[in-house]
Amino acid sequence: MGVCVKDMLKSEAFTNYKLLAGHGGVDNQIQGLAVMDAPDGFGWYQGRELLITSGYVFYKNPGLFEKLIESGDLKRISALGIKLGRYINRMPDHIVKFFNENNIPLISIPFEHSWMDIMNRLNVLVMNTSIRQFNIRNINPLNYSNLSYQVRKIDNILSQIEKEMNFPAMLYDLANEKAYYSSPAFLKLADKLELEDFWQPSFDFAKEILCNNLNMVRYRFFDEKYDKPYSWITVPITVGDKIEAYFVVVEATGLIDYFDQFALRIGFVLLQSLYEQMLMAQNIGDAGFEKFVTDYLLGNLSNHEMIEKRAAEINIDINLKYCLVLMKQTNKDIYLSSYRDIVKNAVYTNICYPGIRMAMIDENRFIFLIPTDESISHEKNLKLIKGYFKELNNRLEKKVNHISLLFGISDISDSIYGMKRNYLRCEKTLSNGKLLFPNKNYLVYSDLGVFAWMDIQEDEIEMMLKDLKELFADGENKELIETLKVYLDCKMNYTHTAKKLYIHINTVRKRIDHINDIIQLDLEDPLNRLKLEILLKLFN
Repeated sequence: MGVCVKDMLKSEAFTNYKLLAGHGGVDNQIQGLAVMDAPDGFGWYQGRELLITSGYVFYKNPGLFEKLIESGDLKRISALGIKLGRYINRMPDHIVKFFNENNIPLISIPFEHSWMDIMNRLNVLVMNTSIRQFNIRNINPLNYSNLSYQVRKIDNILSQIEKEMNFPAMLYDLANEKAYYSSPAFLKLADKLELEDFWQPSFDFAKEILCNNLNMVRYRFFDEKYDKPYSWITVPITVGDKIEAYFVVVEATGLIDYFDQFALRIGFVLLQSLYEQMLMAQNIGDAGFEKFVTDYLLGNLSNHEMIEKRAAEINIDINLKYCLVLMKQTNKDIYLSSYRDIVKNAVYTNICYPGIRMAMIDENRFIFLIPTDESISHEKNLKLIKGYFKELNNRLEKKVNHISLLFGISDISDSIYGMKRNYLRCEKTLSNGKLLFPNKNYLVYSDLGVFAWMDIQEDEIEMMLKDLKELFADGENKELIETLKVYLDCKMNYTHTAKKLYIHINTVRKRIDHINDIIQLDLEDPLNRLKLEILLKLFN
């Protein structure tokens, strides 16, 4: 990072600085500022500095220029700035020739500028240049619920850091357990280190605090395969009191320059801002959508005009069609509301479905509004939605012990005006679906068939089962229940039932007689048969 000589000279802050020689080196990068105040000063220079001097050291040490030329030390700098007029009036021709031949800019510094003034001007120039290159103004907090936008911004920031510093960078998102890299160079330099080693090393290391306020730390360790200590810099990205991510720059066996820290800090500020604004946008969006859902379901939005106005306020497109999903947590020992942040992180930043909106409607239920893609078939839309919520379920099971989730999917897409009806379909899917398909977690409204039209009240189930109570009460009657189901499926045909069950026809007759004795229902009555078929299907 830093600034090239020509950009420095073009800046208004350096208007009166004159380029005397070394015009071919104006693209040299200045990585720091150093003052020449002693004949052996080059022993403490790192290289690529703008070296400034009053000329006094050369005045008092004749032949010093020639000595530095002969040693090659002078070639390590990016440019030399000298105050002509007091100790040295003009540069000798052979010195000017050296600067021209080696493309090292030789600059005349205004006499009235102090060293601190020069340093401040250069720092401000580098900082402003870095901010422009990072394009900080392009961060739009209104878009942070969009995963692809977030990922693009992270990638842009990290790649710009590597471009400016020549050191690869990584951002590790803790909630998503996902790493973003500036380039493949990071993994190459990371070698055999585990990701967690970058913020919690599992080996002996040295630690240097670079900034207390930011918790910016340089870690170093010695390895026989490296000539110099291996190092990296880690900064936590914190929102509130919670660490959301770790920002890491690998130095390997080198160290960042003075001006590189500008890029490091700007990158950190951008990432910190990104996470804070994402959280703010999500919280605002969630709160607005939750209020919208609550008012809608309670009937407070009584006409299309009111719905359209509120939808516009929270950026819901009334022209799109949506599916609705109701997620219910069924373990009575857990309240999903206690894990709200975990659910939000999983939904928005890890497995985000484009355009999804979510709201918590009570302590154990979330509702999701999902725009359907009209360019693909209904089956493909449903497959995408199922896949998304299976992934969400897997993620939450890893994060919350003993969580038990059911998903009711209303796969009949409708405009926002049909949201309440779709919500009722979701509830019906959960209530009836768990009876029809007790082993499924992902229940779809259209799979209910005619059972979607039935209103099954749990407190009435016992009464509905009164005719089958004795049959169900004895665990040894499982064989009889299965026989009854197949018998009814086979249109009460003994022969077909026997073949399907691989038993003798007389065994079927005996079992059916036994069943008739227990339930005491006339199976010749079509209404009784229909009732039995439904009860056996729902309450198997």
